[in-house]
Amino acid sequence: MIDNKTLDKLVSELNKCVPVDQHLNKDGLCGLFYALAITPAIIEPADWMAELFYGERPALTGKQAKDLKKAVVAVVKSSNKLLLAGKLKFPFDFSALDDATLDRIWHWCYGFLQGLRLRLPFWQSGIIANETAQAVDVVRSSVNIFTALIEEDVTVLDNLDKLKAQLLAAGKEPSDELIFAGLLQTLPEAYECIRLFAANMSERLIAQRQAACA
Repeated sequence: MIDNKTLDKLVSELNKCVPVDQHLNKDGLCGLFYALAITPAIIEPADWMAELFYGERPALTGKQAKDLKKAVVAVVKSSNKLLLAGKLKFPFDFSALDDATLDRIWHWCYGFLQGLRLRLPFWQSGIIANETAQAVDVVRSSVNIFTALIEEDVTVLDNLDKLKAQLLAAGKEPSDELIFAGLLQTLPEAYECIRLFAANMSERLIAQRQAACA
């Protein structure tokens, strides 16, 4: 989990810029910076600062911009430190879910998905799936799990027919509600799939750069 103090400080600075409902909350920010950290290619702040404000970056005073930048840098450093240490894990325990935790998970997933969408062609590229002749790109499918849950749209799922068939085989009506409940439990696995793909691509980029410099 990204350092709480740095996240709290960022929330405090955002509160000074706009009303609370006009910027990501703490969990949404955490999800966004997870996505930014694992993305192999550097995403410049100009590309994602507006996401802190749900895509509508407000006009800021010089002091607001300076203080916000300082708080953002601290969060970026914290998330990158966790990434380098191999500790940027899915931050929720699913052993005991309550309404408050479900709400936190939704906000985290929202921020994470917004971060992924900044480089969506990369996440949907199917590089490894094509190389290994996979029938289904598990990375794309994992991204679609987040999309389905946030947009409340099961039609984006690559394996929708399979999920419905499994529910029917279990004697259950394949309603959207049951499908969403099943998807929720797959979030840790979906996140890990996305993270591992990103780590693999990052290693390839480093190897290519080293080869170019040799």
